[in-house]
Formats: sequence, structure tokens, C-alpha cells
Amino acid sequence: MLCVVAACACVACGKDVTTDVTVAIQRAALGAAPPGTRPAVWADVHRFYMTGSYAPAWIGDEKQAAAALRVLRRAPEHGLPLEAYLSGDLPGLLAPEHKSIAANLQYDVDKLTRLDMRVTAALLSLGHDVAVGRTDPASIDSRWKARRTAPDLAASLAQWTSASLDGWLDAVRPVHPEYAALQKALAALQPQAGSEAGDDDVARRIALNLERWRWMPDDLGERHILVNVPAFYMAVRERRKPVLEMKVIVGKQDRATPLFSAVMNEVVFSPYWNVPDSIAEGETAPAAARDPKFLARNNIEILRRGGSRDDIVDADSVDWNDPEAVKALAFRQKPGAGNALGHVKFLFPNPYDVYLHDTPADSLFAREGRALSHGCVRLDQPDALARYVLRDNPEWDEAKIQAAMHQEEERHVALKAPLPVFIVYFTAWPRAGGGVDTWPDVYGYDARQAGKLIH
Repeated sequence: MLCVVAACACVACGKDVTTDVTVAIQRAALGAAPPGTRPAVWADVHRFYMTGSYAPAWIGDEKQAAAALRVLRRAPEHGLPLEAYLSGDLPGLLAPEHKSIAANLQYDVDKLTRLDMRVTAALLSLGHDVAVGRTDPASIDSRWKARRTAPDLAASLAQWTSASLDGWLDAVRPVHPEYAALQKALAALQPQAGSEAGDDDVARRIALNLERWRWMPDDLGERHILVNVPAFYMAVRERRKPVLEMKVIVGKQDRATPLFSAVMNEVVFSPYWNVPDSIAEGETAPAAARDPKFLARNNIEILRRGGSRDDIVDADSVDWNDPEAVKALAFRQKPGAGNALGHVKFLFPNPYDVYLHDTPADSLFAREGRALSHGCVRLDQPDALARYVLRDNPEWDEAKIQAAMHQEEERHVALKAPLPVFIVYFTAWPRAGGGVDTWPDVYGYDARQAGKLIH
């Protein structure tokens, strides 16, 4: 049951408007959301009051009102704008110096009702934004999805109001230690706000990356792979600690690697490269039309679209000047040293046809900026990853892996223990000893997100 009205606050002045405010709250909660309040938040407001039989939660208890004020003032700890939750006259109304809230508002039922519900809506709005984010990742990139399940904010607020409200935000925020570490780094920077442009920029980066942790699921799996695009980095992690790390190459700016999660279930040694339609139409077919030896030189076969894997078309029989005829063709590069996928690829089914793979262009890993691929993720140490994911298969020792990587036939091997893969976009990451590492905003997502987080 909610800790609600302290009757003495009103009775001492000869008035008690609790019953009238309760009736007014019930009527308002069943109505439309007021301007500026999101429908989902208003639905939580209704459920919160319904839990306490629609009694007011803040106006009759100055201690609760003060606790609500303290919680709302913690928005900047999460990189969120204070004015989005605590604006206008609200701070003064929640912290009156001499009189009760009801007395300050002259026991006006309408004003008291609006104030109580305004506080609740502000708290639930902040709780929602801390729990699952203030912005929609799809507004940054349509393929980017939020994956955290929101807690029951109305029920949890009611529970913490009955106990000690100060711990509520910590109970609903993301569980990842990286989130807490970024909060700590942000707290160290905030007192210096405005002192140095560099510090302000890092604080902004941290705020944006806190938001991205709110889009991550709580459970990443005891073992998982994390690919951080801006850092051009991949780690296999066990119990959140890296056990295998390597450089990666990611998609170019105009072919950005999508951000998503999936489950790795298969390794393919000596793979064919099935040329994506966009590359086939924009690069492969035009090159073959210009140079009759292009396909043979690059070990590329032509297949009839919709036919079997062995339905190979003779390049000399193709009319390269007939666009419809060319569209009916598919291209694949045979296994070998020059194959675009290198000697091995790692599959985790997803709607983007993205995977991790080897590359023959090893020299590219020496570059600092490695946004160079068509969207898939190229690995600096693919053989090390193959050993790791097949470690539960004793027959797949180093010699067998190397042999499979250098044969002429494609070979698929299923993993005994499927492995979650998360492709993420963090431009700020907490260091073990404090502070943060930052990386360039390779796809411009920081810039797109910044305005949406603040407004």
C-alpha cells in the first residue's frame, strides 16, 4: 500500500482535502494524457494510482515529496537533461520552507491533483528513460532496435514509495557494470562542466553511450562475442571479461555494418563467397562486361538464379549488354587464397546477411580507421576464433582447423554450444582503472543522437 496522506498536515489547519483529491485523481487518470506526457507514461501513471486506490502520493507527505525531488534531481547522473523532468515551479512546490504543500496551494483541489499527478508523471518518465532509453534507436538507424525489456515501472515505483524512494532509479537502470562505470566517470566530469571543452565533449559522449546501454538486453550470455564498430574491435567475453580480443574491419560509411544481436551456430571453412546482389549489379557484372578475363582471374563462377549450386553458366554465353539476362545471374567466388572471405566465415543467421569472416587483405588491419568493408566484419585472427568456438569439439585440433581452412571444398561445421553475437556502437567505454576510452563517431550516430537525447 502506498505511503500517502499525512492527515495532520491538513487537519491542523482545519481542512482535509484528501477525499476530494482522490476522486479528482481517479477521474483524471482515466482521461487522456496531458500535453507533453507520453501515452505509455500516462498508462503507468494510471496503474500507479490504481495500486493505491487513487490516493495522492506526494502532497500530504513532505518527506515523500522531498524524496521525489531528490530522485528527479538525479537525472544528470544518467546523462539525462534535468529540465525534462524537473522544470518551472516544481522544485519550489516540492520543497516548501514553512507550510505544507496543501497549505501553499491554499487547499485548492484542482491544483493539488495536478501537482500530485505531475510529480508521478515526472518520476515515471524519468524511470522509463533510465530503464529503456529516452530515444528510439531506430530514429538513428532504422535497423537499430532496442532490446531491453522494460521493468514494471508503475509497480516498482509503488513498491519503492512504500519503502525508500531513493533507491528506485538504481533498481530500474541497466544491470551492466559498464553502465555504472560510465556513471562514475560522468560524475567525475560534471563538476568541471564548462571548464574545458575537452571535458564537455567526453561528458556528452558518456551521456550518449549510457543511453545505448539502455537499449541492450540485461542478459548477454555467460559467453558471448561483442563487436564494437567505432573501436574496430571484437572480443569474446566470458562472465563479462575478454578472453580473446582482435582488430576488425567494419562497413564503410555508405555500407554501414548494422547493429543487432544474433546467435552464432556454424563455422564454414574454405567458403564460397556468394556475391551480394548490390555488389554483383554495381561492380561484378560491369567489370565482367568490360573485361572478358575478369571472372576467371578472380575465380568467380556464374550461376543461373534459382538453379542448383552446380548449375554453372559459361561466361562466354552471357549477353552482357542485356540487363534482364544479367539480372537472372548470380555470382560466387570459389574457395582459395584470393577469396574475399578468406579461409573461414562464422555464421549467425540475421536479416542483413552479415557475418564474421577472414580476409586476404591483411595489410588493412594496420590502418587506424578500418571502416572499409561492404558491411560484414573482417577478422584479424580468424583462426583463433575458430579454435575458440570449436573448443567443445575435441576432434577439431589446430592441425585439422588449418587443413580445413586451406582445402578446395567448402565445409560446414555446427557449433556444439551456440554463441550470442552482439554488434554494438559504443564511442565511449570505461577503463578498468577509471576514466573512459573514446573513439571517433565513424557513422555519425553520436551527432544524430545528441539532439534527440536532449529534447
